[in-house]
Amino acid sequence: MANFTIDGKICIERELEVVPSNREFEDLISHLDVLKTCKWISDNNYSKVCLQFPDELLNVSAVIFEEIKNKCDVDLYILGDTSYASCCVDAVAAMHVQGDAVIHYGRSCFTKSNIPVFTVLPKKKLNLEASIKTLQDNFGSDEIDKLCLFYDAEFEHCKDEIEKAWYQQYPNSYIAYIALEENRNRFLGRLVRDLNGEVYNSDVLKNCTCIYIGLNGQTLFIYTISIEAKQWFSLNPETLEIVSKTETAWFKRRRFLIEKCKDANVIGILICKLAGDQTKDIINRLKDLCKVNGKKSYIISVGKPNVAKLANFPEIDIYVMVACPENDLYNNRDFYKPIVYPFELEVALNSNRQPYFTNHVTDYDELLPGNKHYCDINEAKETTDVSLITNKIRETKVHSSIESSLELAEKQSMALETIGQNLQERSWKGLEQKLGETEVKKAEEGRKGIPLQYNNEPE
Repeated sequence: MANFTIDGKICIERELEVVPSNREFEDLISHLDVLKTCKWISDNNYSKVCLQFPDELLNVSAVIFEEIKNKCDVDLYILGDTSYASCCVDAVAAMHVQGDAVIHYGRSCFTKSNIPVFTVLPKKKLNLEASIKTLQDNFGSDEIDKLCLFYDAEFEHCKDEIEKAWYQQYPNSYIAYIALEENRNRFLGRLVRDLNGEVYNSDVLKNCTCIYIGLNGQTLFIYTISIEAKQWFSLNPETLEIVSKTETAWFKRRRFLIEKCKDANVIGILICKLAGDQTKDIINRLKDLCKVNGKKSYIISVGKPNVAKLANFPEIDIYVMVACPENDLYNNRDFYKPIVYPFELEVALNSNRQPYFTNHVTDYDELLPGNKHYCDINEAKETTDVSLITNKIRETKVHSSIESSLELAEKQSMALETIGQNLQERSWKGLEQKLGETEVKKAEEGRKGIPLQYNNEPE
């Protein structure tokens, strides 16, 4: 409830500081791959390109814009405020200007996009010698147990040095390389290869100990819950501290939310990603899951979700969010109604899936036909069971898919009446024109502030 108890003036009156870049100009050009970017634009003859920057790079966006403009005959647009998360390619914003391609700067979730993308990953120095020494002290050799190394995207620029040092110490193990191109064995933007360059799918990691070099964050969290391995460790390259990673408490929370999905009667499909045909496919699949289980579903698109936006839909019992795996809203408990992954709705409503799982499917593409975790939707039957949350009898009411046009029209009319009744019962229904019903007055200064406390109200 912190959103309603803090002083709202802090948010309105807060001054945002632009952190100056301490990089020299030449270093900045190489750091953000300007020459490679210009070559990619010229080789593909793009005439209109969008530059998508995360918040932390907006202070250098104008410099990069001018440098690319001087080297390429191309119309450029800066995308500073993305529709959803900055790790996702904002194809929607690019479409608004009929852009041919997007240059994406900063961290990426490596999800598919329906527009050509050139990815410029962040760069950070790595004390490779000290990191390898720490690994040697803790893991010895790989003669018995194989290892697999995951390095943070910030270290992609020195992957050759990482590869050489790693295979000198662990020749029988693997590296999960960052893969920008599509590949049938790619998962979460990674491809597993051995010393000889042979590619493996993610199943090979079941018998491996996985090590992640990088800071603890959402990326590492997604790996630990999604990839089945013998054990997970993280190595902080700054402190050289190795930590074992387990997410037992998180899985308990998700199983509780799966039970909430079973209890829900009205499910909101929250759209937080529009790029790619696979988004439409997963939306249709989620609608089918709700339909066969006799649950109502509504598609909701509100841009970047927050507590205030979703509070406008009190009829929704639970939300299933279609977003990239890196989106941390899945774990945000500030919302009035819980938010679940598409996979969790599948486990709750598709009886063909195993009810107990030890690894999560965060990439919803994997749930679609032809992919690894696809599972046919089983037609639900009218049954009753007991909710593990409320201890009440829970009924599954399923209607026949073969209905006369008259029955269908009656149900549609009833649904519209229900929606209208819900709107009538609300105390606030939105702005209304009331043409001819209001007195004509001169414009005057209105109130300032937020509803928590306007400036003309007593303290």
